[in-house]
Amino acid sequence: MTASIPLVDLDDRSLARRGILPALLCAVLAYSLMQTLLVPALPQLAASLRLDAAGSGWILTSYLLSGAVAAPVLGALGDRHGHRRVLLVSLATFILGGILCALGGGFGVFLIGRVLQGAATAAFPLALAIVRHHLPVERQPAAIGWLSGALGLGAGIALVIGGVIAEVSSWQWLFAVGALLGAVALVLVAVLVPRRSARTASGSRIDVAGTALLSGGLLALLLAVAQGAAWGAVAAAALLVLAAVLLATLWVVERRVREPLIDVRVLARPAMVLVNLLTLMLGFIPYAFYVGLPALFQAPPGTGFGMTVAATGLAMLPGAVLVVIGGRLAPVLLGRMPAAVVAVIALGAMAGGSIGSALMAGSLPAIVVFFSLVGLGNGLGFALAADLVSRMVPRDEIAAAVGVNGVLRTIGSALGAPVTMLVIGGARGASSFTLLFAIAAGVSVMGAIVGGAIRAPRPGTIPG
Repeated sequence: MTASIPLVDLDDRSLARRGILPALLCAVLAYSLMQTLLVPALPQLAASLRLDAAGSGWILTSYLLSGAVAAPVLGALGDRHGHRRVLLVSLATFILGGILCALGGGFGVFLIGRVLQGAATAAFPLALAIVRHHLPVERQPAAIGWLSGALGLGAGIALVIGGVIAEVSSWQWLFAVGALLGAVALVLVAVLVPRRSARTASGSRIDVAGTALLSGGLLALLLAVAQGAAWGAVAAAALLVLAAVLLATLWVVERRVREPLIDVRVLARPAMVLVNLLTLMLGFIPYAFYVGLPALFQAPPGTGFGMTVAATGLAMLPGAVLVVIGGRLAPVLLGRMPAAVVAVIALGAMAGGSIGSALMAGSLPAIVVFFSLVGLGNGLGFALAADLVSRMVPRDEIAAAVGVNGVLRTIGSALGAPVTMLVIGGARGASSFTLLFAIAAGVSVMGAIVGGAIRAPRPGTIPG
């Protein structure tokens, strides 16, 4: 599985004609928009679908759960059967899900649509694998920076777009916009991305046992994290035990399979463990702000700023833009200093932004500035983690490894939502937001410590 694979020989002019990167950026944006596009419209959605608080939680949770399975499983299938082919399938599934959600038909049909939309979570690991296969080594860090920036930008600008749509139209248009962008991405990928990766293992067998164990373990873990508070301590503990058993069994089984879904020996390397732990924290910190800041901005004066949904999105827009700048800055820094130093800079920026937000939670301009600093660090961190994972694994296993890394980011985000609601719930006093930002600062500091311990291959190094 680790045999040396030659890069596709494409010159820069040919690459420009093909437009590989713009097509992949569009695919990643389609997925990342749907992470937060619904957040401003959640009350409208819950009322229309006649959902209680527990039911409303499934609007976001179903997408996270589906994505947690789709990212590593579809990533591994892409490694075996062609990244472009699997990316097209994931985008088509995403579009179908969006159409189902937009057409309505009850909460059951809506939930099926959200699960189908989660297939687009595989867009990022598949796009990263396509970059590693088809772009020259010297252009890969910049491309990874763009893709990582798009990942954060989509989640940020979705709050603005979602807020505007929620105020001027019905929630169905949220899914229409997502499906339309997915359709554009599907066409661009079909036309501009080469038909074959450097390796297409069409004859490989599907690792049924590995797929079942990984899917079951991740579902149990995500359910414990996302629904544990609603279902109670006993159910959460049972789910965690089930997840531990299934993932431990996966570890044993995958070490004995000739062509495993996930190469667990690569994931067990100390550097990879640290990168994945860092990614978990990178998922938690921004999500605490994504959930907490709208509550702060829209809370009545005295506690918050009494802003509208649309104004809230605009106030958060600079932070989303800085995510892209951070992603673009990452390859520049990685070319000049060790990855551990870049990790400390990224998490240090997030810590500084979180501390500033905690100390000046009563000042709107200060919050906007400090959240932008969090966004800058977030973009740096996303790009760093993606680059490190793709450097640490063989090229024919990149999509699966990045998919697993993405699951950890999802778990961090899933942890961020309930922790945030627990801290700012109830009366939502001003001090609760200070506490929330202080928690984000503490996680950022821990992330800086973890990042500082990472030892990684030099840029341009690609395992066999």
